[in-house]
Amino acid sequence: AIVKAVLAPEPRARVPDAESNLGNIVRNAADGRSLSEAEAAEVSQFLEQHLTCIVNLFRDELENLENGVYKFPYDLNPATAPASQWNPVDVFELSRDTLTDQSDVSKRRDSKQGQELLEKFAPDPERYPAYYLQNFHYQTDGWLSSDSARLYDFQVETLFLGSADTMRRQVLPYVSRFVNTFHATNGGNDGAGLNVLDVASGTGRFLTFLRDNWPAANYTALELSPHYLEATRVNNKRFENVSSDCGTLTLVEANCEQMPFDDASFDAVTNVYLFHEMPKEARRNAAKEFARVLKPGGKLFFVDSAQVGDGKFLGMEKAFDQALERFPQFNHEPYYRDYSLTDLRQLFGEFGLVAEEEPTVAWVSKCWAFTKKEAVEEAAGAEAETAREVVEPVMVDDADEAAKAR
Repeated sequence: AIVKAVLAPEPRARVPDAESNLGNIVRNAADGRSLSEAEAAEVSQFLEQHLTCIVNLFRDELENLENGVYKFPYDLNPATAPASQWNPVDVFELSRDTLTDQSDVSKRRDSKQGQELLEKFAPDPERYPAYYLQNFHYQTDGWLSSDSARLYDFQVETLFLGSADTMRRQVLPYVSRFVNTFHATNGGNDGAGLNVLDVASGTGRFLTFLRDNWPAANYTALELSPHYLEATRVNNKRFENVSSDCGTLTLVEANCEQMPFDDASFDAVTNVYLFHEMPKEARRNAAKEFARVLKPGGKLFFVDSAQVGDGKFLGMEKAFDQALERFPQFNHEPYYRDYSLTDLRQLFGEFGLVAEEEPTVAWVSKCWAFTKKEAVEEAAGAEAETAREVVEPVMVDDADEAAKAR
């Protein structure tokens, strides 16, 4: 299928969206029912279309690299890449530990233990909000252990067939245009003079790509998990004392709903793969905080899962939407469905963050840039809140029941 995708980049003919029943076909197959020849062909077409999207994603990245939009990724060069990606011993250990952990993940999924970590830990409820205390993806320890942080990047790249970093990097063209405009007005280069806040840094992986491209900027990494914040520190050690012009990195352990920063203190905020793991009100609180800490004219660079309707950019809208509907049931993502229906323009716009460009849909991710405008009147915000439809997350096993609940 990969060879076909490479040699023939256009998806082959598929079942029309109106006749697609892919979600139920896959669900029934998972329950042990054999597929008919027609059903197997539809599943095959679906998978080939997705593989084609991945190949096209890599082609888009290659075009960005050839045009000098951003640098060749440091971690793809054996001379500068972390040992964990190229050293056979390190790769073997990560692979072994990931496979071992996947056995536990499967058991957790089968028994639907999405909050198992509460049996192992006694987290401070004032430090960690209730929605945070989940075994998202049924992963061991949720976000609350060093083992989880050590395996996370390898697990994510495996899940997305080696395309996770490439999807994240599709927001870099937006960043590049912003930095070029900043330097054209203020002088300097390599991000000098910019203060950038990376919210929910995780292991700091995306932050390394920012710092590799714009090393003179000053960065702040905000992360709620102390274990993942430590991973951010370790992954960013490569940028310490590289040159006298190298910018600083400040690590902050805090909740993004109440960030310990002054108003208008950052030129840019970046946020990657956070919102789909937050309930509605928490997302709204975070969006408000993003706007508060941004300077007027500052930018929010946002990356998260693609949403309902985005499949139209890939030529497979209904099948794509069916996959989005079933993904949270398989991976314990209790807030994902609600996120997938959220109007991000409206959410960020309520707080003066305006999308001046169209988003980029990079396979199953969406990349976007929002500009901080003047303060929005409280009355206008209240009116928008009243007008917005409330869609609460639904966690059920049966797709038909989910449809009725909505």
